Amino acid sequence: MANIYDGAFRTILNDCRKLVIPVVNEIFGETYTGKEEIRFFPNEHFLDQQDAADQKRITDTNFTIFEKVPKKYHVECESGLPDGKMTIRLFEYDAQIALDEGDAESILYLFT
Repeated sequence: MANIYDGAFRTILNDCRKLVIPVVNEIFGETYTGKEEIRFFPNEHFLDQQDAADQKRITDTNFTIFEKVPKKYHVECESGLPDGKMTIRLFEYDAQIALDEGDAESILYLFT
């Protein structure tokens, strides 16, 4: 049953893009006007795990709002009963998003 609500949430944010700005403004205390560019990124990720098969995970939404300083957002909707693992899943998703979207040049810059 939770997948129905997760799918509805993804659809609202991905298909009704005009609603993204008010949601972000409310959740994160931003003051976007609605004129900013929003770029969505793939929601499907494969978690790289040592000594285990890659697990497929689908995030609810993963997007960047471009203003003077681009800001990346990852929003999840938990529709099931709390299982105490949401923080762990968010960390796993965000770590994998960083790995998927990173590039070697940025990584080298961090270590030089």
